Amino acid sequence: MSWLAYTTLLFGLSCAAVGMFRAYAIDKGMLDEPGPRSSHIAPTPRGAGVIFFVGWVILLGVLHYYNMLHQHWLWLFSPALFVGLAGFWEDHKGLPASARFFIQCLCSAGSLFLLNEGGYLIQETLPFFVPLPVAFGLLVFVMVWMVNLYNFMDGSDGMAAMQGMVIFAMGGLFLFQAQAPELAMIAWGLVALLAGFLVWNWPVAQVFMGDCGSYFLGFLVTLFALISYKYFQIPLVAWIILTSLFWFDATITLIRRMLAGQKWYEAHRTHAYQRMLQHGWSHRKVLLSATLVNVVLSSLAWISVNEPRLQVFALAGAVIFLICLYLMVEAAKPMFKHFYQT
Repeated sequence: MSWLAYTTLLFGLSCAAVGMFRAYAIDKGMLDEPGPRSSHIAPTPRGAGVIFFVGWVILLGVLHYYNMLHQHWLWLFSPALFVGLAGFWEDHKGLPASARFFIQCLCSAGSLFLLNEGGYLIQETLPFFVPLPVAFGLLVFVMVWMVNLYNFMDGSDGMAAMQGMVIFAMGGLFLFQAQAPELAMIAWGLVALLAGFLVWNWPVAQVFMGDCGSYFLGFLVTLFALISYKYFQIPLVAWIILTSLFWFDATITLIRRMLAGQKWYEAHRTHAYQRMLQHGWSHRKVLLSATLVNVVLSSLAWISVNEPRLQVFALAGAVIFLICLYLMVEAAKPMFKHFYQT
């Protein structure tokens, strides 16, 4: 089967399945009601991320059955299954925050054990010595943080799906260049599944992915990054740049809210993209603008992979670019208006 036929088939199946799930969610009353901290104005079916989650798990099984995916990769990706299932349970029944955190930490630690990564990556990266147990804990924290920040940033129509498509499209390209066609195949397969979901999530969204989808994508990003670095020497800086639109906004917003004495764990509408919605931009304009930003970031990520000497400059360029954009948002819609009035 050609690449075009492969991705087209997955796209079609995903699109049809999301449409059927939408009808099911409406029938069962699985609706996300608009509230003071949400960005939508009408009740919208939620939880459709289970389609690309289950679709990707089935895809791995089918490829393995036809000897197109080695069993080794199934083991390495297996913790993502439990993260997605926890999100699915959260969408349908609800899950205490402590239970979610425990499951995410357990799956992150399990992934690192399967990768035989006991914290050496942190020791290699930092210019000062960090004990292995502490380094291991820091890696677990990074994985859990990515899971949750992806969930935080899933607040505008199409945003999380588009970001996932960009990350795994470029990640698949880097893996293909590194002679890892198996992993490129499953990365691009996920892109096709996300594209089918985006048909229904495109502004104005007719369905939301919910916690199942956002938790799964956030966890899978870090897992792909660690696997590609450990087995194929694809620099982590490339993945840092690819995900920078999300981690930059989420991290800066979190730090500013904590410094302002706000409860950082409460729902809010102070992310940069949310403030642009409040400023009067439509969900579609925000999504298209974020897509253009990702074109620039993807170019910098490509440079970091293909020109190793320029990795630091590529990362610095991405951060400076995002700082400029953030300041523009701040000028248009300040996060704390009272700060400028004192």
